[in-house]
Amino acid sequence: MVFVFDLDGTLLKDDYTISKYTIETIDKLEKQNHTIVFASGRMLVSIRKIIQKYFFRDFPIIAYNGAMVFVPNNGIIFEKTLDYESSKKVIEFLRIKNIHRQAYVNDRLFSEEDNDKIKFYSKHADVEYKIVNDLVELLKQKEPTKLLAIDTPEKLDFIKEELDNLNLKAEIFKSMNIFLDIVPKGIDKAIALNNLLEYLNIKEEKIIAFGDNHNDISLFKMADFSIAVENAVEELKNVADFVSKSNNEDGVFYAIAENFPEYL
Repeated sequence: MVFVFDLDGTLLKDDYTISKYTIETIDKLEKQNHTIVFASGRMLVSIRKIIQKYFFRDFPIIAYNGAMVFVPNNGIIFEKTLDYESSKKVIEFLRIKNIHRQAYVNDRLFSEEDNDKIKFYSKHADVEYKIVNDLVELLKQKEPTKLLAIDTPEKLDFIKEELDNLNLKAEIFKSMNIFLDIVPKGIDKAIALNNLLEYLNIKEEKIIAFGDNHNDISLFKMADFSIAVENAVEELKNVADFVSKSNNEDGVFYAIAENFPEYL
């Protein structure tokens, strides 16, 4: 089987740690030759730091909500960038609305302002960032893998509606309640997982998916069995096969114990 784990709000507790029960469970699954995949909106460098910290080795990774796919020993096997015109429209729109915006280029983080939001994000993701005068000028040289807006949940809901009306070549969704992701059109975790499984030549394996937010919906629709944690958004719970305990209550471990006890 293929087990696909979201990170923030799912595998990670609110203090960004992973419990020993969950670590032991994933180790057991891998030893039984199940494929383990981590799928997140985070940067690749950020995901790898977390995985190395708790598992001391690499796993297949879906980063940037599907815009980048990484395989151990082979590196990045898939990457799609957001076209310059769409990027320019988003950045200029967010400037007018006075919404914090940041860009991801070559797995590096860039911002126009050295404010509390970029500092919070840098600490949250455990990555460094670089301040530039003009993101639009930066993206003329290299298109971004992703853009991110950070603000209150209510303001981002409003911003998403307005961005949707700009007819961008982009997918726009929340990865956390204060994060609005803008990624290339035709990109999501499910499409990335298809690319990954094709690359690994994995066919007809059952897919078990774990998640908590809107960016996991495509994955849940693709999976043979989907598990939402208790703290997940209602839209995800509505399409889940099973709702587990929260991320702070070892929801991943509990779900596997309840549904797949033979693997423990």
